[in-house]
Amino acid sequence: MKLRISDLMDVYEDDSLSLPRSLPLSPEVSPERIRERTMLKCSETGRKKPRLLPRLLLCAALAAVLSVSAIAAYQIWGPGDLFDGFFALESAPLNQGQKELLDEIGTTDLPPAVSGGTTLTPLAAISDEHNLYLRLRVEAPAGTVLPDMREQEDHVFLNVSLRDTQTGELLNWGMQKARFLPDNSLGDNVVELVFMLYGNPDSANWNDGVPKTLYLSDLLLYPDVTRQSGEYVLLEGDWSFEVSHFYQSREIEVDAGGAERWDPERERMVTLEELKLSPLSASFTLSYPAEGSWPFTQFEIELVCRDGSSIVVDGGNGFSDFGPDGQGGRDYFYGVHAFDAPIPLDQIDHIQFGAYKLLLPE
Repeated sequence: MKLRISDLMDVYEDDSLSLPRSLPLSPEVSPERIRERTMLKCSETGRKKPRLLPRLLLCAALAAVLSVSAIAAYQIWGPGDLFDGFFALESAPLNQGQKELLDEIGTTDLPPAVSGGTTLTPLAAISDEHNLYLRLRVEAPAGTVLPDMREQEDHVFLNVSLRDTQTGELLNWGMQKARFLPDNSLGDNVVELVFMLYGNPDSANWNDGVPKTLYLSDLLLYPDVTRQSGEYVLLEGDWSFEVSHFYQSREIEVDAGGAERWDPERERMVTLEELKLSPLSASFTLSYPAEGSWPFTQFEIELVCRDGSSIVVDGGNGFSDFGPDGQGGRDYFYGVHAFDAPIPLDQIDHIQFGAYKLLLPE
């Protein structure tokens, strides 16, 4: 016999329960997804749970979604659902495989931080060796009206630092970027954004097992992206987050095998020295003869997927430098390219570099 969702709630009535105002960019979640996430949360505790009838289990999950606490409602979702809206803005909505991938490599267990009356809650986090993404819920002190940030991109924290938690050593974190998410409850004290740290070849490795603490200070909100109006809201505070041991490395190294291509514009041969791929980015090293100073812009590394689509890798956060032979030898370019959307690596058929077709390790 088929049951409707409403049938499950017929004997569970609570007049004190009220729906929250619309949650900013809340994912569209099916009952199957709710049940899946609820079962996962139960299994993660490692404790024996009383066995519930399926209809009662689903009722419990629905009650969590309908609770007055926005944070409690978010806990039913995994990183895949919570980052879906962000990647829809950057590229396209995530498919089920991409969501499951982010659920595996991400976390929703980072605690909130409070300073100056403002609470920053990391609802979800994902990372690879080079890049960190935090979906942040910003709740200003009661009575504060935060501006409509629309979907703009900006540098929002006036100070960012990353330290080795044990030694206090400052670590290179690359560059910051924030993307605001659509706000369905304008005029209140809450906004949401995805805060990103895009690494470069010399920046900290998020997956190296070294305990790290991220420090964020003073959040500046400019509703006018041109900043010509002069209107802004400054939320003063110092927030810190432990960002260690939450992520599972999926990076693989592709055997470049001496692959090279001819650069007709500069009339020289370019060699692919190293290529590493993760679901979130590609890092690579190219070398070329040092014949005068010239800007290196022709990378031509193409990831060809099984469905026929392709991703072209650019320089991203990269730099040129002298190679192992020093000045006068071959010059090198070291690059990190962050993908617009997560890529399950098993969906990549091969990498094209000039005439060379490179295969991923089995």
